[in-house]
Amino acid sequence: MIEHDWTLLPTVVVRSAGFPWELVLSLAYPRAAETAATVVRLERQALDLLADAPAHGATSDDARRAGSPTGSAGSGRLSRGLRSRLRDLRPLPAGAPGPDDWLVAWNKATGLLEEARLTLTGLAAGDAALVRAAVSGVVTDERFLDALVCSAPGLYRELRRGAKGGRTRRELAGHLQELSAKCGTSGCFGPINYATIEPGRASGYTWEGHRACPRRVAFPAARVGEALQQRILADSGLVARLVPRRKTWAGDVLDGAAFVAWCDGDRTLAEIAAESGTGLERASAALAVAVRRGLLTHDLCPPATIPDTLGWLLERLTAAGVPMTRPGPGSPGREGRKPPSLSCECGFPHGSDGHSARRGPHTDVPPQGRRALAGRPPTDADLPLGRRVGEIAELLGQYPTASPDVKLAVQRRIEALAGGGRRDDRVIVHEAAAGTLRVTAGEGLAADLERRVPRVLDLLAGEAELTRVRTNRLLAARLGAGTFELSEALRATGDLEVQHDDRLAARIAAIVRDAPAGATVLNLAGLLDEPAAPAAPVLCTADVMVAAPSLEAYEPGRTPLVLGDLHDGVLLTPWALQFHEESAACLAERDTEIRRALSGFTALNVIARRTNGLPPLELPGPVLELGGVAADPMRRRIGLDELYVHSDGRRAVLHAKGMDEPLMFHNGEHDTALHTALALPRLRRIRLGDLPRVPRLTWDNVVISRRRWRVGRTSFDALGQAAGDRELLVAMARLRETHDLPPTFFAASPRERRPIYVDTRSPALIEGLGRLAGTADRLTVTEVLPGPEDCWLREKEQRFPAELRCVYLRPARSVRHDPRPSHRHRPAAAPAGPAAPQRRRDGAVARLGGSGEGPDDSIGRPGGSRPAGGEWFGPEPPGLRVTAQPREQSVSEGRAHPYPWPGEGG
Repeated sequence: MIEHDWTLLPTVVVRSAGFPWELVLSLAYPRAAETAATVVRLERQALDLLADAPAHGATSDDARRAGSPTGSAGSGRLSRGLRSRLRDLRPLPAGAPGPDDWLVAWNKATGLLEEARLTLTGLAAGDAALVRAAVSGVVTDERFLDALVCSAPGLYRELRRGAKGGRTRRELAGHLQELSAKCGTSGCFGPINYATIEPGRASGYTWEGHRACPRRVAFPAARVGEALQQRILADSGLVARLVPRRKTWAGDVLDGAAFVAWCDGDRTLAEIAAESGTGLERASAALAVAVRRGLLTHDLCPPATIPDTLGWLLERLTAAGVPMTRPGPGSPGREGRKPPSLSCECGFPHGSDGHSARRGPHTDVPPQGRRALAGRPPTDADLPLGRRVGEIAELLGQYPTASPDVKLAVQRRIEALAGGGRRDDRVIVHEAAAGTLRVTAGEGLAADLERRVPRVLDLLAGEAELTRVRTNRLLAARLGAGTFELSEALRATGDLEVQHDDRLAARIAAIVRDAPAGATVLNLAGLLDEPAAPAAPVLCTADVMVAAPSLEAYEPGRTPLVLGDLHDGVLLTPWALQFHEESAACLAERDTEIRRALSGFTALNVIARRTNGLPPLELPGPVLELGGVAADPMRRRIGLDELYVHSDGRRAVLHAKGMDEPLMFHNGEHDTALHTALALPRLRRIRLGDLPRVPRLTWDNVVISRRRWRVGRTSFDALGQAAGDRELLVAMARLRETHDLPPTFFAASPRERRPIYVDTRSPALIEGLGRLAGTADRLTVTEVLPGPEDCWLREKEQRFPAELRCVYLRPARSVRHDPRPSHRHRPAAAPAGPAAPQRRRDGAVARLGGSGEGPDDSIGRPGGSRPAGGEWFGPEPPGLRVTAQPREQSVSEGRAHPYPWPGEGG
C-alpha cells in the first residue's frame, strides 16, 4: 500500500435529517404488505403447478396458454368456466379433469391464495385508516407545516384548502421522505451541526434534540438579489455614485470597448460620464447593458460567495445615506426578530398581497430600467430602493419565527417587492438553522476516517488522474500544436466528451461477474492493483455515514463506514460555518491546508453566478469572475480573455497573460471535457456500467458502493396500471420477487436530480416510484444503508439519519513532503529574490487578507517547488489512443461549458 498523505480537516459539518425516520415509516401498510407478499408467493406456487401439470391427450390452445392440466376425456377442450378459474388461479370444482394428486395440490394452493386475497383486502383498509390518522397528525404539526411552506409553498396552500386527491397524497409522501430519510442542511428542517476529529478522545455526541434550534436566519433567493440589482441601475439617484469595474473580460470587447475602457474601479459613473463627455444618461444605459452582459460590476453588487448578500447591500446603502425602513431602537436583530404588533406579522393586513392600490409609473425611472418594473403594481413600483431593501430585510428578520400562514404572506410580499411576479412553485426565501448537535469523532472512528477512508480515495484519485490525463490529451489532439485563447479553445472543443478511464471499473466489474451467485458483499481489499499517485493535487469532500446503533459501539475495522456523495470541491465554506463558534479560525486553517496541498501549483477559482440558496466556492488562488463577484477585494482577478491554452498536440496547459506559472482550474462539478482536462483531478464515483446487479462493495469496513440493481422501465408498468392500494402492494411484491429487491431502497433516475426513498409497504411511495420510472429507460435502485436500525443519532425512541461531511486534501506526488531536498521540483529558470516581484501585474496583485500564512495566491512562488507544465502529467496510460483530430477554429457553435463567449452575460 502506498503512503497515505491525505489531510483530513479536523472540523466536520454534520448533516442530518430534521425529522425522524418514524415520520416516513408512518406511511407504511405493514400488515397488508406482508399479506401481499404471501399472495405473490402463493401465486408463484400455483403458477409452478400449472407449469408442471401432466398432459393427457390433446388440449386446446387456450388450455395450453392457461397452463391447464388437460381437457375432458375425448373433448380436447376445457370449459370456459374451468379456463377462467385456471387463469385467475382459483380452486377447481369436484370432478374437474386431471390427476387427483395434482388437483389436491392445486386446490390447496389456490384455496390459500383466495383466503390471502380476502385477508389482504381487509388489512389494506385497516392499515389505510391508520396511515390517514398518522398523516392527519403530521399535517397539523406546526413544525412540519413550517418546513413545508419553506420548501413547497404550493403544496402547503393546497393542504390549507383541504386538498385530498391522489396527487396531493403522492406529493405529500414525497416531501415526507425528503424530510426524514435524507440528510440536508437547507431550511429549519435540516439544521447545521458540527463535529471535530479528536483521535485522543472517546467518540460521542451531545444534543438537545431535533426541535432545539437556537438560531435561524432567512435569506432571499438569488432572483431577489438580481431584481434589486436591476433597480439599482434604474435609480437615478444611486447610479451616478456607482463605481464600476471590469469583470470576466479584462481587455476590449465588441460593442462596449469605449465605455468599458473607462471603468477602472476608482471613478464613479458621474466622473466617467463627465470625463468621457457621454453624459450621465448614456453612461447609465451603457453600464446597465455592460452589467447585463457580464462585462462590468460595481461597488453595490454583493459578492456571490458570501452567505448574506442582502445584509451586505443593506449595510452599504445605509453607509451611503440612502433612506430606508429601519427597525426602531431596541428591536431585535436580523435573527429571529419578534414581529411588530400588526394585523399580520408580515406588516400588512390578512389577505392583502400589496396589489390593491394602483398609481402611474415612476417618472424618474430611465427607459433602460423599465423592464425591471414591468408588470408590477404601481404601489410597489413607486417604492424607493432603500425602502424596498429595508422592508425585505425587515420581513426576513421576522420570517424564521413567523407562523406558516404568515410565512406564505411574507413570501408573496417579498416577491412583490422584488418585482419578479408570483411563482408559487419556486422558493423565494431560504433558511439556515443552527442545531445543537456536537459530535466528537474519536479513537477508532477517527483512526478509520484518517487511515481507512483514504485508501478508497487513493483508488478514486488514481482513476480521476487518468481521466484528467486522457481528456487533456484528447483536448490537445483536437487543438493541435499552438497557442489558443481560451474562447478559441472553447469553440473548437465544445463537442468533446470526458474520456473516463474505466480500467478500475472494468476490473471491479470482472470481480463482480466472477463472484459466487447470490453474493451480497464483496471485499475488494487485496484484489485491485496499486493506484498511481496523482501528479496534481486533489481536493475533495466525502459524505461518510456510520452504520452503528451508537458511536460508542463503533469498532475500528469492523463497523461499516458508508461513503455517500463525493464532491470535487472543499465544502467547508463560510455558509457551512456560519453558526460555528470559531468560524474564522476554521476558515483560516482550511485555507492554510489548501495552500499546503496546492504547493507548487496555482489553482484558479471560477466564481459563477449564484443560482440557488447556496453561494459558490471561493478558495485560495486567483479568481475568474463568471457571473459572480469574489468576496476578497484584494484577490487577483484574471479576465477570461487573459487565459490561453498552450498545446503541443499531446498535452494542453492553461496559462494567463502576465503570469509565468501555468494554471489549473479549481473544481466546481463542471462536467465538461475542457474543464476536466485543465482542472485539478475530479473524484467521481466508480462507473459500474449496466451490470444488472452489483453486491455491496467494500474495502474492509469502508463501503465504497451500496448494493445496486438496474431495473428497466417496463418492470414498473404494473405500478402505473394498479387500481387502489391493494393492487399497488401486490404489484410491488411481484416486482420485489422478480428482481430480489429489499423492502426499502432508494431509486434514482438520470433525469432527476435526487433519488427518492421507497418503502415497498407504502402505496403512496410506490406511486411515486411508478411516476419516477416513467422518466427514464432504467432506474438505479440502491439499498438503504444505514437503515433506521443502524442510525446512531437518536432521541428517545426516534432515529435520525446523519452523515459527516469530511474534507480531504492531498498534494501532488511530485511535491510530497519529504525530509530530503529534491531539486527536480524546481524550475530551472525560476527567478528569486528581488527579481520575483517583476512577475506581478501592476496594480492587480495583493496577498489574501487574513492569516498571512502560505504563499501568495496572486503570483508564482519564487524558488518554490513548482513543476513545469509537463510534470503535471504522469506516464502515458497504456493503450491510450487519441482519436480526436485538429479542427478548424470555426467549429462547434453549440457549447457545453460554463464559460460565455465574448460579450455574453457572465
